[in-house]
Amino acid sequence: MDYALFVLIGLAGSLASAVFGFGTALLVLAIGSHVLPVKETIALATVLFTASTVTKTLLFGRHIDWKVVAIMAVACLPFSYLGAQLLAAVPADHIKRLLGVMVLAYMLLSLGRLLPAIKIGTAGVIVGSALYGFVSGLLGSGNLIKVIMFREMRMTGEAFVGAMAATSVMSNIAKLGAYTQTGLLHSGLVWPALALALSAVGAAFVGRAILRKIDGRTFETGVQVLLGAAAAALLI
Repeated sequence: MDYALFVLIGLAGSLASAVFGFGTALLVLAIGSHVLPVKETIALATVLFTASTVTKTLLFGRHIDWKVVAIMAVACLPFSYLGAQLLAAVPADHIKRLLGVMVLAYMLLSLGRLLPAIKIGTAGVIVGSALYGFVSGLLGSGNLIKVIMFREMRMTGEAFVGAMAATSVMSNIAKLGAYTQTGLLHSGLVWPALALALSAVGAAFVGRAILRKIDGRTFETGVQVLLGAAAAALLI
């Protein structure tokens, strides 16, 4: 029953992510960790993330800035693997709370229009990619780093969702390898992993249909709500 509930949580998170570009980690990692042990939650969530990001990359491919994706794919990979290797030995609670404080501070500054105008160039993408990869490997997801970076790049809804997915594919594959090597993913998790993968694929198609029907203001509001919820979940 615990695994069945976890799969339902994964389906809900995948649907939110398919519409707004992220949100899977918010539900699966924050809520799912109350259903299954934290490290098992992170390992299974990575299976879900991989299936979801591959599917959304294919669905939104024509909207993606592939130069940004290429830079991020190369820059984040070694840091993602490093973070994943450290997961087995390092408690992540303090890092989760620090990330929550960072996201909350960004939101407050953004809503108060106190953020300076920042143009994120190649160097900014490389630094952001390294930070994303490390946090992603250690906490199971570093998408909040990318959300902030891509929002400052003023991407359209479909470009945002596509870029969020495409830039996660390689790091998710690296994490799967690391989690398998360290024994966090094992044969006993085959059926829930398969169910999570199938739910992610289905949610991506449904989410694309919904995204095509909502306007830019609704999309931005949804992103803000998910950012706030994610910060709260990390701080609790």
